[in-house]
Amino acid sequence: MRAVNLIEQPQTEAVPTTEKNPSIWRRVRRDFAVLGAGSLGIVLAQLAFRSILIVVLVPAEYGRLSLVLSVYNTAMLIGVSGLPDTAARYISLHGAHSDAAIVRAAVRAAAWPTVVASAVMAGVAGVILQSPVAAVAGAIGLAGMVFSLLSLGILRGRRRLLPAAAIMPAAAATEVLLLATAWKSGISISGDLAFGFFCFGNVVSVSLAAVFIYRTRPRGFGEGHGEVFRPSVRELLGFSLWLTTATVGIAAMPLIMRFAAAFDSYTVVGTVDVALVLLSLPQRVGSVIVSAVIPHASRDSAAGRIGVTISRREHLYLGLPFVAAAAVIAFTPLVEVAFDAIGRPAYAASADYLALALLASPARVLYGLVQGVLTGHGEGKFLAANAMAVTVTASCLIFAIAAAGSIVGAFAVFVAACWIVYLNALRRIHRIAQSRPAALATEVPVPAG
Repeated sequence: MRAVNLIEQPQTEAVPTTEKNPSIWRRVRRDFAVLGAGSLGIVLAQLAFRSILIVVLVPAEYGRLSLVLSVYNTAMLIGVSGLPDTAARYISLHGAHSDAAIVRAAVRAAAWPTVVASAVMAGVAGVILQSPVAAVAGAIGLAGMVFSLLSLGILRGRRRLLPAAAIMPAAAATEVLLLATAWKSGISISGDLAFGFFCFGNVVSVSLAAVFIYRTRPRGFGEGHGEVFRPSVRELLGFSLWLTTATVGIAAMPLIMRFAAAFDSYTVVGTVDVALVLLSLPQRVGSVIVSAVIPHASRDSAAGRIGVTISRREHLYLGLPFVAAAAVIAFTPLVEVAFDAIGRPAYAASADYLALALLASPARVLYGLVQGVLTGHGEGKFLAANAMAVTVTASCLIFAIAAAGSIVGAFAVFVAACWIVYLNALRRIHRIAQSRPAALATEVPVPAG
């Protein structure tokens, strides 16, 4: 990759970018730290939840449940429809006097997508887990997660980062507490019971979110405090659906990889899931970066500027630890020893997938930055086209290779797709910087050629 310095300031002397247009990478550090702390809590709780499941469920049953949870996370994106990021962007742009109108429109906009997503989740959970109770729990839990995430976006737009960071960790902690209590009490844990605990956590989070939204509402802002921006439901959904398409495209790739593993068996699905859970760590970091960047990038867009700094050295510093960790996992018996220690030697086969997941991790982190910038600049259509084009192409290859008998080869295609999505988005930022004569663009790396 080559670094291109773009400082466009016609008929004037170039001004250092650090003074005129500080990089978003540096400006979002505080937001990232607060939101990242909450996200870390979610990740740790999810790892604890999955770890208990690995111990108490046989690999085939764990694979079945992991497939349902993957569908849950994908269906949730349909219900959310990109509205959290849209709400954060609109509230940041239009201020407190338009807050109530934007929130009301966002809640109305979320209603029908949530109904559709909940119905899908109820059907999938009921069929795969073979339980009508799981179907009901899936529908209720999914609706709770959708409105929890929408509340998170509203709070980010209000700059209420601490409440925003607390909503989803509350759900994750509830899930782990219920599962761990049942396990230690000697209760027999089944896939549908564990799924019920997972869904109940989202009921807790939406209750907490409702309290935060009410308590942080702007007060004392009436019609006389500026022109009130009243977005229509159609307007919000129009922008949000592009973001949803992009997010679904990205989130679908792990789900596709799990379904491809099912060409072999549910046991292999469980083995692949171990690696994909590891990959969720850097992906979660990328999601936090998106959340932190969007309000800043939205204000930059209104001012006619764009700023991203990712130097070649930063790429190297980020990538080398992951490459080293991948080598350790691939060429040592570390994974085999770890799973032997917990009495689950069947998962030792996950070593190759874990190594590959580590190679995809830097792309997942960096994509969060460019996704946030492009969202703030209204590039939802590009994000959707980029994600879906890569996902559809990669899916065909993944299923073809898996059908030919190589799940590891299919996973390698999945890793390559993660990098292609990121590099395409990075090129787009470069083009935006070049197309805006009023923009002050900092150092933007673009792929050679």
